[in-house]
Amino acid sequence: MNTSFTMAINILYVLVACNVIFLVVVYIKKIKEVKNQQASDRFQKKYKDYLLYIQAHSQGDERLRVPNIPMNEGERLILQDRINDLIESFTGVQRQKLIVLCKDLGFTQYHLTRLNGRSYSAKVDAAYHLGCMRAGEAVEPLLKMLRNHKLDSSLFVIARAVAKCARDEQDVKQMVRILLQHEKGFHDLLVDIIQEADIDQFAVFAQFVEEEHPTLIKIGLTGLKDYSKPSVASAAYRLIDHENGEIQLKAVEVYLNSSHLLPKNVIKKLLGHANAEIRLLTIGALSAFRNESYVSALKESLQDTDKRVVYASAIALINLGQDGMATLCSVAAETIGKEQGTFIQQIIEDELKKLSTQLHDLDKLTRYNALLYSYEKTFGKYKRIYRVV
Repeated sequence: MNTSFTMAINILYVLVACNVIFLVVVYIKKIKEVKNQQASDRFQKKYKDYLLYIQAHSQGDERLRVPNIPMNEGERLILQDRINDLIESFTGVQRQKLIVLCKDLGFTQYHLTRLNGRSYSAKVDAAYHLGCMRAGEAVEPLLKMLRNHKLDSSLFVIARAVAKCARDEQDVKQMVRILLQHEKGFHDLLVDIIQEADIDQFAVFAQFVEEEHPTLIKIGLTGLKDYSKPSVASAAYRLIDHENGEIQLKAVEVYLNSSHLLPKNVIKKLLGHANAEIRLLTIGALSAFRNESYVSALKESLQDTDKRVVYASAIALINLGQDGMATLCSVAAETIGKEQGTFIQQIIEDELKKLSTQLHDLDKLTRYNALLYSYEKTFGKYKRIYRVV
């Protein structure tokens, strides 16, 4: 009995101690936040004129001057953060003048020194700030740090710093190849990092799609998906038959995004692809083009074994206008009594129901009337929905 009571008392003491520690930590954190805010307010009041001066003189040829008021360590840290924010906001001449100002203030050299120190947290913090300041002289030590770094979240802080500081495309390619040693499939993140670099990003991505390494190809394709140059479509088309399925899918996506017109032989190839996702992407592109010359290709896709493809093809035909709608209804009538015909007819009726609730929109009203006309012409009066004039 005494043993149980003693144990309960001890547990109570532990719980009370944990609560006290928690409250102390929260209190200390709150005090720190208040002090930081007070320091920021004092800085804003003391250096208000200088901050206005920076923004007012960020353009033009005149070199930005350093403050004529001595700064303590806390004020230097706050000014560093303010300038970092401005560098991220500005481009061109304005950004370059702020980068030079960081050198004149000694910020760049200060963080270069920290980068070679012993403290790990200080080195990562220095890498972050050097990246914000686009310090080209930091690229080599940052790459060295990257080579010897383990795979954790800080690795990408350093990689992003390299991209921001990059002097040319070669610096970025070195950074990417170092990260590839980890082989963890983070190519989407690498594309985002590369886009931070003030270089010819298109050239880097275009070179990557010509590489043998699958991850480099994925990075290149992901980076090129927002470009619509003819050379992009050509490069992507060459990868459609790649042995890697993910590369095939990305290549088709890039090809479709960068093409304004699809040749019939390409449409036939893509709609006959073994991967249903590629067939769906192709149908989506044909639907977006709104070109009636694609009606026959979409009609053939209604025979697909994947119901997702059949559904997408039916909706695409509806989007292509009267010819597409008439073709869709005729296929449904030809296969009536079969599973395919029933499925297609149900798609048409569901679309009519959907459009009937959006008749306040002129485009939807027009599509509704056109689809209802084709349906009734093929199947007779549609009793559940009435024509809207």
